[in-house]
Amino acid sequence: MSKSLGGRLAVLLAVFGMLTAGVVAAINVQAADHLEAPTAAADGRLDITDLYAFQSPESADSTVIVMAVNPLAGVNGGTTFKSRSKYEVLIDDGSAKPTKVRVRFNKPKPNGKQVMKVFIDGEKVAKGRTGTTHNLPGGISATAGLYDDPFFFDLAAFNDQVKAAGGDRTFCDGSEADFLAGTNVNAIVFEIPNDTFASSNLAIWARTGSGGVIDRVGRPAIATVLIPDGSEDDFNKTKPKKDLAKWGSDVKATLLALSGLDGTPYSDAEAQGITEFLLPDVLTIDTSMPTGFPNGRGLADDVIDAELGIVTGGFFGGSPVLTSDCVPENDKPFRTSFPYLAKAHK
Repeated sequence: MSKSLGGRLAVLLAVFGMLTAGVVAAINVQAADHLEAPTAAADGRLDITDLYAFQSPESADSTVIVMAVNPLAGVNGGTTFKSRSKYEVLIDDGSAKPTKVRVRFNKPKPNGKQVMKVFIDGEKVAKGRTGTTHNLPGGISATAGLYDDPFFFDLAAFNDQVKAAGGDRTFCDGSEADFLAGTNVNAIVFEIPNDTFASSNLAIWARTGSGGVIDRVGRPAIATVLIPDGSEDDFNKTKPKKDLAKWGSDVKATLLALSGLDGTPYSDAEAQGITEFLLPDVLTIDTSMPTGFPNGRGLADDVIDAELGIVTGGFFGGSPVLTSDCVPENDKPFRTSFPYLAKAHK
């Protein structure tokens, strides 16, 4: 299933690419996990763009989890969640089985609001409307609605990095622009007291479903960059505990190819070690320590720069082929109080 080096380079360009055709035309974007799989791309409302887990800015004793879906909401599709579908966050704290937090939505009202129901391990714990903060048992807060897309990225700078592979990569001059500036997503946000968990070490992933698993995300860009093109749907249906056995050889081959673009690839053992670090595809966080990717993922974390370094040769102190897309922050400042995401663009 592995691709040639040229194919890997083409995929790397494609998966972070954005094609635009006019201000109000439909946009096709594959950045982080935006529309990376055919089935998810068919209905953006079930496409998970990003997953975040970070220490609450309001309390070091709580963890915030954000599941963002529906890329380019209002441009590439509607601005609501898909009714009668499953939006799930699974949290493994080392107990017998992961805690499953599921949210379902009713059909939108004429004003765009939806009734949302929250279930924890099958028990309904809240019912209310989107855009409202709901207080769940155990001090948990939850909400859902339309927000600014917190992911930031510049395609042009990324393309320059690829073209310069092995050459001068110090080109950031301040002219770069966030390609997702002005765009929105739908998001579900939870704030959970840390004493809810049996351990400070959590493994978190998100998935959507409508008659089966449509999409799943743990760490950013695993499916888009490291899984063979055309296999994303199969990957999304794989349970994380089976990731390494099923997809490990493909991830390793990708790492060897991308890190070798400048002639200094990872060794086989190094690539295997990184593969075992990246799989299973879950977002890990030690809640007793400050957040910063890869310890969880904060809204302001520049994960593109971090992952470019990891996958193209910089994990063990080497010289990465690709280092930055030159966009260090979101187009709108994040809020310091719940739900922390910036307000949606009008």
